[in-house]
Amino acid sequence: MRMSLNTKLFLIFALLVSSIAGLILLFNSTLLEGFYLRKKEKNIINFYNGINELYTSNDDSIEALTAQFEKLETNRSIDLVIKNSDGSNIYVTSKDYSIDYSNNKKVFWMNRPSFENEKVENMLTDDNQYIVRRYHDNFLNSDFLLLVGKLENGNFIYLRSPLEFVKESINISNSFLLIVIVILLFCSGILSYFISRSFTHPIRELNEMTKRMSNLDFSEKYKVTTNDEIGMLGNSINSLSESLENKIQELKEANIELEKDIEETSKISEMRSQFISDVSHELKTPIALIQGYAEGLVDNVVTDEEDRKYYIDVILDEANKMSELTRGLLDLTNLEYGKNELHLEKFDITNLVSSITKKNELLLNEKNISLEFDNSKHFEVLGDMFRIEQVVTNYLNNAVKNIDGERKIKILVEERENNLVRVNVTNSGKNIDIEDLSRIWVRFYKVDNSRTRSAGGSGIGLSLVRAIMTQHGTGYGVNNIKDGVNFWFELKKSAA
Repeated sequence: MRMSLNTKLFLIFALLVSSIAGLILLFNSTLLEGFYLRKKEKNIINFYNGINELYTSNDDSIEALTAQFEKLETNRSIDLVIKNSDGSNIYVTSKDYSIDYSNNKKVFWMNRPSFENEKVENMLTDDNQYIVRRYHDNFLNSDFLLLVGKLENGNFIYLRSPLEFVKESINISNSFLLIVIVILLFCSGILSYFISRSFTHPIRELNEMTKRMSNLDFSEKYKVTTNDEIGMLGNSINSLSESLENKIQELKEANIELEKDIEETSKISEMRSQFISDVSHELKTPIALIQGYAEGLVDNVVTDEEDRKYYIDVILDEANKMSELTRGLLDLTNLEYGKNELHLEKFDITNLVSSITKKNELLLNEKNISLEFDNSKHFEVLGDMFRIEQVVTNYLNNAVKNIDGERKIKILVEERENNLVRVNVTNSGKNIDIEDLSRIWVRFYKVDNSRTRSAGGSGIGLSLVRAIMTQHGTGYGVNNIKDGVNFWFELKKSAA
């Protein structure tokens, strides 16, 4: 069964107090009586010596000594009998228990086993002038301490001191000690409560703190108020908490970095797989064409110089398309997997669009396409100018490839809400089917497969636009309008 620290401390205090009280009772019961008897014996011997001194300093007149005898016996509670050498009483105490029971010779020591049938003169020697014995008086039914001795003048002295009150004192002392023990036990209970509380309160705080630490909660710190062992323990736990918090934070950061590395590795692996899959899929047709026309040249299928030139032009054209496709796929893959970082800068979007349209004037004229672009409004935007040039170029190429009807392309740069600038590229022609509007941004998705190859499209231009604008974090899209399609993208306007 689990025992609280308060209970343990109380039991320790109770056991300690009980043990001390028990030892006191034991010593009081067993040693006090012997100690008292030794003190009593010393006292009665001193009385004997005092009587001797009185006889030495005074004459032998009993009348002159009686006052001194009475004073001594009153102060010391000792009964006195003095006899001369022939056994006659010289002085006898007035107490009742000194009455003769038979004759003067046997007064005071008769019926005592230690003296029975033995003359006192034979018991005393020159070297041993007195004898002290304890005896029980059957007549009085009491214990006494008796001294029988010989004085310097040859008289005999008998001193008796009662011992009955010793046992009575011991009993009273033991009863008092029992009361004291009960009081001490009660006081020790109260004292142990407050002492244990002063000890256990900080220990409980430290225990709660360590529980929170086990749950990785290091927000609480122990307030150290003492310089004792508990204060040192509190400081140690505070240091441990801070150290663990730092180490766990380091582990979390390391784990985040590891997760990033794993995610990066996974992305790279996925990127490689996707790139290989895309390249393998898209290069099948041009490789087959190149192989077919090359075999025709090797086998001399054509003999006419003009036909041979046509075969060679097809091979070169398909090789260029393969090169362009491979570069586009690699660029798109890097953008989609975050391998290429943007280089943001301020630039004039109107000037950039103007530069692109000038580069494509010859192409537009060859295809008999009219371009409408108002370059009078200039806007400073924030973005990667190289990537935005790719977006405008892809939109323009897509418009050229899918133009129809009036064969007209319109480019509009306008300011929008939320501090944005929008670039619109609109071409005349057929609308895109509603189900295809969201699919055209997927790599290699072609609305009209029969026209794409003849128009020179790879199917990754709009996917590249999506990846670039996603990195910029701004909008892009496509809308069907009357007799045409509008592609657009937005950039943040730069601060002045």
